Amino acid sequence: MKRLPAAGVAVFALMAPAMAADISTSAPIYTKAPAPWTWTGFYVGGTVGAQRGTDSITSSSDPTGWTTAGAASIDGSSATSIHPQGVIGGVEAGYNWQINSFVLGLEADMNWLSGTATRNLTLVGIPGLTAGDVMTNMTHVPFLATVRPRLGVTFDHALLYVTGGLAIGTLQTTDTFVSFSPATVTQSSSLTGWTVGGGVEYALTRNWSVKGEYLHVDLGTANALIPTCAACVAGSDITVNHKYTDEIARFGANFKFDD
Repeated sequence: MKRLPAAGVAVFALMAPAMAADISTSAPIYTKAPAPWTWTGFYVGGTVGAQRGTDSITSSSDPTGWTTAGAASIDGSSATSIHPQGVIGGVEAGYNWQINSFVLGLEADMNWLSGTATRNLTLVGIPGLTAGDVMTNMTHVPFLATVRPRLGVTFDHALLYVTGGLAIGTLQTTDTFVSFSPATVTQSSSLTGWTVGGGVEYALTRNWSVKGEYLHVDLGTANALIPTCAACVAGSDITVNHKYTDEIARFGANFKFDD
């Protein structure tokens, strides 16, 4: 009978390591909690959408050659607008700082635009001009870049924001006056203006977001001089003024890098 306790001790000694191993493997495993969601961080992305430009064309004719009444008639009849419109697409990058429910950011983008508009204007009722004396104007903006602060309010993964800042664009124009045999002036102007707009952005994951945005762009005015012909009366130059604005609606996707 004295051997039974000794045998039990031996069996327990053999089972103890296995029991200890089983206890250790069944213990709970703790992992680090994920960092809370935030808009703070650097991001890059792309956009695509539609744009409709407005080239408000006026002219400044020289009254020396046209007379005061003739110059006023040319300038009055040439004051119309044309609308180059098409697709806009580009790339963007920026950085956001989130402070409580507010988000302050800075964004820059580069865009390429399609769309060309042309008008053929027959000038009639002007002394010295005939029905065949036609003015033709063509406008195209192939490139637009902006640098804009953004200020928004976040509702969990949704961000509502307003934005505005610097706009830089390339305005390409061709102006022809057939009465000058004809005379054609083609030029490319780099214009600096401003933009303002707003949008909404939604975070799909910690890193990916999508957005919809509207921008109004004002690039200011570029002037082109159509010189008088050699046989024309001196002082018959016509300066064509192109004041360009654009309305842009686009969608985009951004990838935010983790801090």
